Amino acid sequence: MDLNVVRLYDGDEQTLWPAATSGRTDALLGDRPIYGIDEGRPGEVFATGEPALYDDIEDDETGFRSAMYFPIGVHGTLSVMSTDPDAFDDIDHMVADLLTTNAAAACNRAKREQEVRETRERIAGILERINGLVEDTIEVLVEATTREEVEAGVCEQVAATEPYVFTWIARPNVRSDRLEARAWAGDAAVEVDDVSVPTNADEPGARALASQESEVLTNLETVDAEWGPRARAAGVESVMAIPLSYTDSTYGVLYVCSDQADAFDERERVVLEALGQAVANAINAIESGKILSADRIVELEFTVDDRELLLSRLSASTGATLESEGTVLDDDGTLRMYLTAEGADTDAVLDALETDESVRSVKRIVEHEGDALFDITLGESLVARLADHGAVTTGVTAADGVARYTIELPYETEAREVFGLVEDSYDGTDLVGYHEHERPVQTRQEFRASLSERFTDRQETALRTAYLGGFFDWPREIDGDELATAMDISRPTYHQHLRAAQQKVFEELFE
Repeated sequence: MDLNVVRLYDGDEQTLWPAATSGRTDALLGDRPIYGIDEGRPGEVFATGEPALYDDIEDDETGFRSAMYFPIGVHGTLSVMSTDPDAFDDIDHMVADLLTTNAAAACNRAKREQEVRETRERIAGILERINGLVEDTIEVLVEATTREEVEAGVCEQVAATEPYVFTWIARPNVRSDRLEARAWAGDAAVEVDDVSVPTNADEPGARALASQESEVLTNLETVDAEWGPRARAAGVESVMAIPLSYTDSTYGVLYVCSDQADAFDERERVVLEALGQAVANAINAIESGKILSADRIVELEFTVDDRELLLSRLSASTGATLESEGTVLDDDGTLRMYLTAEGADTDAVLDALETDESVRSVKRIVEHEGDALFDITLGESLVARLADHGAVTTGVTAADGVARYTIELPYETEAREVFGLVEDSYDGTDLVGYHEHERPVQTRQEFRASLSERFTDRQETALRTAYLGGFFDWPREIDGDELATAMDISRPTYHQHLRAAQQKVFEELFE
């Protein structure tokens, strides 16, 4: 296979460009062309996601007589050519297929690692632009792997910097609707380990949480919260409360205490507010990845009765019962949602989607007995905003103008920020369910076992025979008649078993 080309997909240009070629390819063919999507054999393979094998290409101007083309996931294609006809056998095909499968996995891993690097570089870039206090916290934020490490490290760094004498961070608790101290540091003898402040209190931290703007207090006599008298007794003269905000979500409040009444001038406020944003940014990066490996989760259910929400206004205007069957985030940041509509005129639903400003495109995929499945593309959506804050949406339904969402978050994540994001964005938002439970990790072997238990013997035999026999290859190496004969059953019966088995596999994958 010494004549080969790897092309990578350029999402901006919508092209496949030759990123790597073998030495013999360079010597024999020189520069290889760039293909658009659906252009040439590489473009067709990339668009369909299916490999293609050509045994005898008589009209190819390049001199090829046979070739294999494989997609490398969503990243590009591999082309393998030969000047001889029938140059590649089944083993060659399997080897190349395995290679591209592994290459796709490697590209996925490299992309994730690049995103991690870019996130860390973004955090470091924010901190490097400001001096003094913030410079001392760079190492804490970049190297911390947990939210607790971030909070404890920031408190220590700030408290060690003059003119600050004590620092503490309070997180909002969604169940008690209070701010609770979680990390603290400093030389001043301020006891905050038992501090719990109502989120609606007339207190600097509660006000900062509500307004998303920092608060400076130079007269602690006005603080009725339990920490106020303790801070005054420890010599604290002024306090600044900084919301730890990332986009439109708040992860808590950073309290910075000083023994000087005029400690928080304009310069200090700018530095501390930038610090608060950087801390929230770091926490978000950590929290967003927790759901992937969490074995304990928080499940929230809430309803929204607000026509600003697409599914709410769509169900209200059409009378349809709507349900999301899954979402996919495209490379350009748009969200594709598969949406079923029941109990209404599907033409009316389609018209409503086509004229809705929040819908970029819509297709009616299938219609059956008055129900329809739509593929819609959204520019902005609540599902995408929730994902940005570390939440996974597991269910979305809507009827009579009321949308119902079910989301999961890591157990360690405070749910108030996420629910508050929705509550602040949409009127008529109600929390209807809050559950904490275990989510055991399922190993690959356990997944296979659970799937195998769902098959009948005939279904598993039909599926395994089809897979091993090459029924799913392209071009197919065997057809349904041959497989039915091998199992000594009729073709319709064979396909009934095969379809039933495939349905169960796809249910495990997509449900």
